[in-house]
Amino acid sequence: MNVNRLILLGGFVGISFLFLASVVAAQSVQHVQPGQNLQAAIDAATDGSTLIVSSGSYDGPIVIKRAITVRGENDVKVVAPGHNSVLTLAGHGVTVENLVVTGSGRDLGKEDAGVLILGDNARVIRVESRLNLHGIYVRGAKNALIENCRIIGLAALEKPAVVAGAQAMLEADAMHYSSPSSQSLMGNGIHLWNASGAIIANNSIQQVRDGIYVAHTDNAIFRGNRIHDSRYGIHYMYSDDNLIQGNELWHNVAGAALMFSRNLMVRDNHLHDHSGFRAYGLLLQDLDNCTFRDNEVRSNLAGVRLQTCSSNVFEHNTIVGNLSGIILDSSSQDNAFTLNRIGPNLRQIELTGPPPPTEWSVNSKGNYWYNALPLDLSGRGVSAWPHHEVDLMAGRSEKFPVSQLLIGSMGIKTLEWALSQAPVPGMRYITDTHPLTRELSE
Repeated sequence: MNVNRLILLGGFVGISFLFLASVVAAQSVQHVQPGQNLQAAIDAATDGSTLIVSSGSYDGPIVIKRAITVRGENDVKVVAPGHNSVLTLAGHGVTVENLVVTGSGRDLGKEDAGVLILGDNARVIRVESRLNLHGIYVRGAKNALIENCRIIGLAALEKPAVVAGAQAMLEADAMHYSSPSSQSLMGNGIHLWNASGAIIANNSIQQVRDGIYVAHTDNAIFRGNRIHDSRYGIHYMYSDDNLIQGNELWHNVAGAALMFSRNLMVRDNHLHDHSGFRAYGLLLQDLDNCTFRDNEVRSNLAGVRLQTCSSNVFEHNTIVGNLSGIILDSSSQDNAFTLNRIGPNLRQIELTGPPPPTEWSVNSKGNYWYNALPLDLSGRGVSAWPHHEVDLMAGRSEKFPVSQLLIGSMGIKTLEWALSQAPVPGMRYITDTHPLTRELSE
């Protein structure tokens, strides 16, 4: 066979291959129109297919068992009749995009949700979960991506009758409905259980029980989420080696409650304006070897509370405008605070018992205390005098709650300042041996 024939044959094979590839590609993209059965179209699709769903309303609940993409055009709603989850991603590698899901069941025992993820490598992008029990629930699935989603929970349902079909659903399952004033029976915004490798990024969550609830989930990333008007913004248990970065939590009962975990990196978060009995910016319990860096904790009842926490590092954080800046339990030991801005708070430090072993200066660099008396002889921004932070009300506010009214009064503040210069025996206080005279970058 001569060279010209080889070239012609190669060209024919190439053109045939391109033609077949274009046919396969055309077959892999299918369109679903209003009035069509969305579940039937999903069941008929093959792995790797993409379903483009045209604007309109489609009946749920929907179960997706294959590795397909379901992408909505503008204003695509999937509406369930008030039982089960609206979308269940049961297969591995499922992607859903640009959908509004509503009408889930109200059964906490069945983990009803707007989107229930059971398969690994799921992608949920630009999905709005509205008035479902849980917004998005990841159960035992690895490497889920939940990004740019909006979740509005049941607390937004001030008047159930204004939502089509909601009144009948609530009457049929009234025990699971929780009014906006009581969130205990409501679901969470994003709930992860045994969901290691998850990426939860740039989501907006409001009016749910807990904004993001995390349990037994390691090597995950929580970045850029905005959570408000819920119970805990982030509620976190038994999960290690995770990154919590760049989130904003505000107007919740409490900001972030991080518990029973190790090796967390918590940085660049804004936790502010939480109110109520548990209005902590950061509530930390049984945490070990975690790093808290560049967080702003502002205008809370308590900025940071440590309970049974050890070997954690707090650096470059801003803790200002709180009733109590840092509440330190005697059960928390060997934590280190350096290069933080602490104050003004009405009460910089609250000690619930004898001061535990805590390092307030690392590498001869302590913290910037709003009420410290500076004496910088070296010009390095470090005072030559140690700073003592006295908790004059230690133990009294718990025994005599009315004494809280005295916190921040001119007399108490003056006495605390005087005692900080020369603490007397029996007084509870902490000592920063190298307090800063100005905020330092390093």
